[in-house]
Amino acid sequence: MAPAKKLSPAFYQRKTKTVALELLGKKLVHVYKGKRLGGIITEVEAYLGEKDRACHTYEGRRTPRVEPMYLEGGHVYVYLIYGMHYCFNVVTEKHGVPEAVLVRALKPVEGLEYMGRPDLNGPGKLCRGLHIDKSHSGLSLQSRELFIEDAPKIKPSQIIKSPRIGVDYAGSHAEWPLRYRVPS
Repeated sequence: MAPAKKLSPAFYQRKTKTVALELLGKKLVHVYKGKRLGGIITEVEAYLGEKDRACHTYEGRRTPRVEPMYLEGGHVYVYLIYGMHYCFNVVTEKHGVPEAVLVRALKPVEGLEYMGRPDLNGPGKLCRGLHIDKSHSGLSLQSRELFIEDAPKIKPSQIIKSPRIGVDYAGSHAEWPLRYRVPS
């Protein structure tokens, strides 16, 4: 069976909430040492840039670490948390609008023997399983190495919406219902 078509740059260069919802059900693929590792996206969180206290670019923060978020939608932003876990994000919107979608979980479907674990339910596990690290930050999702393949849209009735996880420091912004997931 031939691989599905990559999502176009235009897919990512839209409103962050829309992109987040429509990433559910798509396949994230990393070609690692010549092998395709991939999984169906089952959980995401939207981060709304300069107006979102939970976002790394809140109030226009601009450091070397977050610079990929200022690229046009369709690039990768990877960061390290707790000094040990990488988190994979899809940059959204147009150039200069620093918003992104954190991909929190995948259902592994391809290259499982290279992932080292059967579950990728958490951003750190996802990055470890797909061998994604900080070296991927800033990469275009049109590359041959790391990309997202199209799949049919998930019906809105199947999507569970809730507040994001682990952003209590963001005050009332932590309660925004920007975590989207589908039962796996």
